[in-house]
This record gives sequence, structure tokens and C-alpha cells, in this order.
Amino acid sequence: MTFTMQILFTNLFPKNMKSKNLENFEKLVSNSNSGWLDKFLHYKTNQKWLEYSSKVAINVLEALNAKNMSQKDLAEKLKVSAQQVNKILKGNQNLTFETVVKLEDALGISLIEIIEFNNVNEIKTNEAIVQAMQKTISEEIAIEKNHQSTYSEKFIKKPIAKMDVVYNINKQTINYKPIKSAM
Repeated sequence: MTFTMQILFTNLFPKNMKSKNLENFEKLVSNSNSGWLDKFLHYKTNQKWLEYSSKVAINVLEALNAKNMSQKDLAEKLKVSAQQVNKILKGNQNLTFETVVKLEDALGISLIEIIEFNNVNEIKTNEAIVQAMQKTISEEIAIEKNHQSTYSEKFIKKPIAKMDVVYNINKQTINYKPIKSAM
């Protein structure tokens, strides 16, 4: 820092603020590396597990709040230091399955759900069932479109704005039929 800048800075701030503010100002104007690029690259490289860790931390904090527990109480249950719990709750720890299970047991919550493996043949069977259901639904829609113009005595037709609303007297379903506009 130049002598002129130091004098200017000294005159702007009272003595009790001078040391801390001067220190911060010198950090701003210094040529030293701040490390932000390294932190950014670390985040980009580890983004996926950092996001999971943050979600676990949020869920643990919510559970602690719901159970009126402190971080110290959780540390005692886990048999770890309060500092270790604090690190976990910051959301930047690469947690092991062992740690996650201990947290789940201590808090009585589920933090991770593992989806079971499905066999390819089972998936194909489910796909065939879905396709059959789609075909049946499509056929029912086609039949319904053919019968749409006639109303049985169970239905009452009431005009509303630009649409006819069909009310089922038995209050089972409501069907909407748009009014054809004359253009």
C-alpha cells in the first residue's frame, strides 16, 4: 500500500476501527492469491456429493429442531465430538454410509433411499402392461367421443360463458364440453 493511501485510510477511520479496517483494506488491494478459484474448482469437481451432503445436513437440522435436540445431544448419541457434528451440519463433509446410518438411527429418520434393482424382463413386462392400459384408455376415449353428443336423463346441461358444463345428477363425474364458436 502506498504511503498516500495509508494516510488517507488513517484519516478516514477512528483508532479502534483502524486496525481491522486497515487489515481488510490491505487484503483487497494486495496481490496475494485469495483462493477463490481453488474453492470454485473444488466445488465444481465435487458438486454432486456436496449437494447430497448439504441435503443431509438440512434434514438433520430439521430433525434436531423437531426433536428439540442440540448438536451436543446428537454428538453424545453418535459418540463423536461436537466439532464433528458441526462439520456434518455445515454440509461439506463427504459422509460415509456408516455415518449416514448412525445419523438415521440417532434421529429416527431416513436420510437416503436406495432404489432396488429391477430385472430387464420385469421392466419389459411392466412396459407391456402400460401399453395395454394405454390402448384400453384410448379405446374408451374413442367410444366416449362417439356418445358425447347425446345426453342421458341422468345429466343436466347448463350453459356457462363459452362452454357447456355437464353435471351428473348423482354427483359422480363432471364432464366439460367446449361450445363450438361460429367463425
